[in-house]
Amino acid sequence: MSTVHITAPRVPSQKSAPAGATAAAGPGRRRSPLTTAVRNVGIALDTAARVVFLGRDGVKY
Repeated sequence: MSTVHITAPRVPSQKSAPAGATAAAGPGRRRSPLTTAVRNVGIALDTAARVVFLGRDGVKY
């Protein structure tokens, strides 16, 4: 006979940090309005630079 034991799958505890950059801050964390504005401007500049340097391939209107 085999000595293999069947156990329930392990469920991660709530204390462990979830994967992903945005999830690391936690559910109760809110960014300040200035931080949000700076982040949004950075995303817009990044998108514009990608369109300029890579062309409009894949950009649909």
